[in-house]
Amino acid sequence: MQKQVKISLLSVFYIFLSSMVAGPSYSENIEEIIESQKEMKGKSDEQAKKSLAEKTLLEESKNAITMGNEEYQQSCSICHGINATGQSEYANVLKQSPADLTQIKRNNNGVFPFSKLYRIIDGREVISSHGSRIMPIWGDRFNSENWLNMSPRFSETFVRGRIFELLLYLESIQE
Repeated sequence: MQKQVKISLLSVFYIFLSSMVAGPSYSENIEEIIESQKEMKGKSDEQAKKSLAEKTLLEESKNAITMGNEEYQQSCSICHGINATGQSEYANVLKQSPADLTQIKRNNNGVFPFSKLYRIIDGREVISSHGSRIMPIWGDRFNSENWLNMSPRFSETFVRGRIFELLLYLESIQE
């Protein structure tokens, strides 16, 4: 039997960002910042780099959650409500009551089901309670809203980023 490892979406985000921060393309910038910050006195270069990387990850996480909240308010709140509890003015005209998105983790035995939610938002997973696809397929919609006119490869990355930020926000509001 395979042992399942529970890891939070925020942890995945930290790992992703730490690999970016620690990568060679960022090392020169880190060196400059370390040299310019005198508050790091008494710390070794390695400790200072780690401290800076942690601060950067925390700031990037906050920014991603903020952007996810903005995406939620723009795209999801009309049905799921401003506070994501499923209570909205529009909810009473829907065939199925919108889910309380603050209870996702509780309803999944304490696990935030990142992959499943990603597929639902992206549109790759059909939700039987939605019947004939009442919830919009956001992956397609985000792609069509791509105002940057990127190549399809980068456009898909942009869409994934929007969904990822939205999921970070949803994980952050779990009760």
